[in-house]
Amino acid sequence: MNEKQLLYVNVGLVIGTVLFIISSFATAQSESAHSTMVLISEILGGLTIISAMISLYYIKSDQKYIPIAILSFFVPWIVYVVGHHAGINQDTNFHWIWFVSLYILTIIGIILMRISYNAIQGLFALLPVFLMFLNAMFFVYTVVLFVWWSLPDSIL
Repeated sequence: MNEKQLLYVNVGLVIGTVLFIISSFATAQSESAHSTMVLISEILGGLTIISAMISLYYIKSDQKYIPIAILSFFVPWIVYVVGHHAGINQDTNFHWIWFVSLYILTIIGIILMRISYNAIQGLFALLPVFLMFLNAMFFVYTVVLFVWWSLPDSIL
């Protein structure tokens, strides 16, 4: 595959993954549909990460920042998925460690995506902007969730 094909594969996979992540939020009330959307999101996310790693090796131009932006986007989501599947919830001791790591990784990811935005040429530069927006929404979600879990039971 040449460089342009690798870039198109990366962009297509990340867009597909994001669409299924958003669909999983939209189908949260139906247990079977939600679990199916989450499974498809995880499979596409894994394929996207593998494709981005392969692209890092083969792309030698400044467009190598596209896979860097994609990997920077997925790192906090991977930590979130691992914590979710590990059963971290409101009653878990030291759940704040999970949130602090999510905050740090999200901020580092946004910084790397900003650097990627400056280095990418052409229309592909829109991808890091879109991914920064999604990670900013994810950051706000984790802050609200942490505040909610930290409230005393008497208030709830």
